[in-house]
Amino acid sequence: MKIVVIGATGNVGSRTVDEALAAGHEVVAYVRRPEAVEARAGLTVAAGDASDSAALASAAAGADAVIVAITGSMRDASFMQRALPSIIDAVRTAAVQRVVLVSAFGAGDTAPKASGFARLLYRTVFKGFFADKAAADAQLVASGLDYTITYPVNLKDSPTLPEAAVQPLATVAKVPGLPTLPFANVAKALVAVAVDPAASGARLLITTPQGWTPTA
Repeated sequence: MKIVVIGATGNVGSRTVDEALAAGHEVVAYVRRPEAVEARAGLTVAAGDASDSAALASAAAGADAVIVAITGSMRDASFMQRALPSIIDAVRTAAVQRVVLVSAFGAGDTAPKASGFARLLYRTVFKGFFADKAAADAQLVASGLDYTITYPVNLKDSPTLPEAAVQPLATVAKVPGLPTLPFANVAKALVAVAVDPAASGARLLITTPQGWTPTA
């Protein structure tokens, strides 16, 4: 498959490129700084900003999936709402089959599933950031595109775990404490859902194996 990664120099995006290449996919890294991406077999580097719909549509021509792995400053309460409409337009123009959006656990209706301490953080310190994520999620749902929205828990740069839990939100009752997952585990999950027809229209929690409890 041909997969476009938007934000391919970021913590999640760079590892998503690695995972997609390792899985044998053709990958397009869509980045503002092409010189920051190492040339590799199977990888095409395309220069452009997420707001440049024409450039992104050109880079995404013939792609099977676009993975959106960009995020703004924690203090920017509208970054994703500004960026996503141009991405949606580009995906429509390029007739890409699937959009996989990296949101964040704590956004919108995922917050009530969090622990009390986590909910306090989401409502206060990170209120604007999570509100922006929730609004962008709603934009994608309303777009009519074939989408998958993922909600990773807290992330860190650490050795990859043997596995992660990828669960439909409807099956998750609680996410206790503040589970933290390595970037590479999220990247592996993103590539898997991008090529999985069953993930069409899904909203998925990505967490540690013990970092969730099921609904009754």
